[in-house]
Amino acid sequence: MIARKNDYPSELLKEMNTERIYESTRSLAFVAASAKTERISQEEYDQLVEPYREAMTRLEVRMNGLNEDYRKKYRDYPIHNIQARIKSRKSIEKKLAYRKLPITAYTAKDNLTDIAGIRVICYFVEDIFSILSLVRTQTDLLILKESDYIHYPKSSGYKSYHMVLGVPVYRIEGMQYYPVEIQFRTLAMDLWASMEHRICYKGETTDETTEAFQNYSVELSEMERRMKHLLDEARRDNPQEPMQ
Repeated sequence: MIARKNDYPSELLKEMNTERIYESTRSLAFVAASAKTERISQEEYDQLVEPYREAMTRLEVRMNGLNEDYRKKYRDYPIHNIQARIKSRKSIEKKLAYRKLPITAYTAKDNLTDIAGIRVICYFVEDIFSILSLVRTQTDLLILKESDYIHYPKSSGYKSYHMVLGVPVYRIEGMQYYPVEIQFRTLAMDLWASMEHRICYKGETTDETTEAFQNYSVELSEMERRMKHLLDEARRDNPQEPMQ
């Protein structure tokens, strides 16, 4: 799913929780829009993900830069680590099949916003929203979608902040925006999500296991809150000066 910046009004681009943010303005050169196959060839997949990989790399560099600037100004850094991934061909085909869409590179480009993804792991909830405020000042990035699962967790106990950003990628035919999904989590949220995926993914989950993970989510949030209190107390006694 790609677009040029001026193709649609800003209020549509910034509409939250919308599956179809905007229509693609041009098709892939190597596959017709009407093509119907049961799988995406390796060649088509490689050409499909190339600009998404570039967009993902650009955004990863930007996030690291913001973290470094924050460290220099406040002698602190909100980001613990950043993980980046491109959706595999098998995962793209599976998601298209789940949505009952034609399994083609064209359909993937036109419908999926998570082909490229970045996970930003922060220390505390406050750090997530500090980074989010910085991201919103980046005038060359388009905010396409936001989902706040921190203030509004999923029923399973899952917590995270999801954002889809349009990242400019320059090609011979001009500049286009490619979507990159970012998941912002704290270390505690990432621990919960990783363990839940490890234990519950692709298996029958009992009511006891579901309830246990709901409780773990609450317990980890409380642990994180207490650790943030300890950090605040330590900083009160030893205030940090900005770096020059």
